Amino acid sequence: MTFARLKRSLLLTICGLLIGGEVLAEATEAELKAAFVFNFTKYVEWPAESLASTPGSLNVCLLGPRDNFFDAILDFDGKKVSDRNLNVRNIGPSESPKHCQVLVLAEREVAKIESVLKRVEGYPVLTVSSSDRFLDAGGIIGLVTDADKVRFDVNLVAAKRANLVLSSNLLRLARQVRKP
Repeated sequence: MTFARLKRSLLLTICGLLIGGEVLAEATEAELKAAFVFNFTKYVEWPAESLASTPGSLNVCLLGPRDNFFDAILDFDGKKVSDRNLNVRNIGPSESPKHCQVLVLAEREVAKIESVLKRVEGYPVLTVSSSDRFLDAGGIIGLVTDADKVRFDVNLVAAKRANLVLSSNLLRLARQVRKP
């Protein structure tokens, strides 16, 4: 089996398991993207002091208007990641995202992306969005739909700035990795 086929097979298996055994063809794009977000939390290391402020939980914050993608992520509220429970919630535009370990920005928040990313600059917050301009603006993981498949790109420069360590396994599955 070639590396590309092995990579594709692993990605499909991960997504299939996260969606609860449903056939991938029946999963919506929103459900697949939500499964990716959930899976990302398993392959990121946050600084200990970041996790100490939220003992037993990992805060996943959603910023922007609710849509099918956000509703699918909300379905992961309370799920276990390692020894932590996911605490998924919507936050308002004036609420500080600095207490979040993961911040998912709605695609419709394009006009606000740069200002939101400035607000979490220097904090260990994994930022994720489907916006085309997200990585260029300093986001960490950009979800993309490529040939009817959900994929992701990684901005490793932004991850290092946020003091986050992304697993090499995660980086191998990325469509593109922007390196320092």
